[in-house]
Amino acid sequence: MSLRPIRIAAALAAPALLWGCSTQITICPVAAILSETSTMTVFKPGTSPDPANELYTVSLTNAETSCSYDRKNGTTSSPLTLSFHATRPPSALGATYSVPYFVVVNENAKLYDKKSYTLRFSFAPGAVSADIKQASRDVVIKIANGKLPWNYQLLSGLQLTPEQMAYNKKIGSYLP
Repeated sequence: MSLRPIRIAAALAAPALLWGCSTQITICPVAAILSETSTMTVFKPGTSPDPANELYTVSLTNAETSCSYDRKNGTTSSPLTLSFHATRPPSALGATYSVPYFVVVNENAKLYDKKSYTLRFSFAPGAVSADIKQASRDVVIKIANGKLPWNYQLLSGLQLTPEQMAYNKKIGSYLP
């Protein structure tokens, strides 16, 4: 018995099976976090950058998006939800802080847009951690000819000072 007819039938059936899965393909821009800007440590005023002087640390832990794609106008609209986790040394007092963060629309090394935002978060009295979700306005991207939405990226990070970047590298929060 020859296996050739079975192989031919299998080869013809495979694209049909894959075609049925094509509706599950996500066409949205990719949400990502710039790792070297994912953590910010803030120290007590007037102190040196040392873990003993830490006021709080906040980290950008997750970025999620969905989208609607308008093929006629060549645009995609993507809501972006960012998750943050903040920690601090034990304290009986509550506290509220603000930190700057950004969202960049890019395609490889080409930057199309950058928006700056402020995250406000609070620690309850006695709490040493807080989890925060922040939803942004829809990010609208004009898709260039020959491109698709997934060619673009929504890249997020905390807006760090040069000193904060140096501290992250020193303690190993970011290893190049």
